[in-house]
Amino acid sequence: MPLLKSIEMRRSFRALDEKPIQNEILLRLAEAARLTPSWGNKQPWRIVTVTAPSQLTALKATLTPGNYWAKKSPAIAAFVTSLDWDGRLDDGRDYALFDLGMAAMAYQLQAVEEGLIAHPIAGFDAASAKRVLDIPETAILETLIILGFPGDPSGLSEKHLASETSARLRKPVDEIAGFDRWSDQLVPQRRD
Repeated sequence: MPLLKSIEMRRSFRALDEKPIQNEILLRLAEAARLTPSWGNKQPWRIVTVTAPSQLTALKATLTPGNYWAKKSPAIAAFVTSLDWDGRLDDGRDYALFDLGMAAMAYQLQAVEEGLIAHPIAGFDAASAKRVLDIPETAILETLIILGFPGDPSGLSEKHLASETSARLRKPVDEIAGFDRWSDQLVPQRRD
């Protein structure tokens, strides 16, 4: 599949099937993340994939109410980094989060290839989730990626059901990319 098609197909769908995901598939997702480039080849990301029923139940208890749909997920991947695992450049840029983001995207694109939904979320209690997963306090649990095969959307709220079937709206390319120098067209519009 051409890369742009894979990127286009990767959407944050919410209708999940509870069918288990084979470990071989989950390992291929991790392999895609492993192959991602990183600053100084430090690979400052760690992935904790949760499939054990008791751990899933405990982790799902940390989700915010708007992520009710994720309770059907048979697997959740926690993406973790630390500013101690990657360098801080002299000008103050921390590359750990950038590198983790690239790894998370590669992971999601491989999920598309495997026929999975991979929906990253920020709606969870990070401190509680870190305790459930025994993640060190100094580490950053940046995102949870909710995983599952496509399922029946009938249990979704009206709002979420509409987003499952509507076209994905993206900004025009000339609003997010320019050539040679910064221009006024690249200034983000404030959302209130």
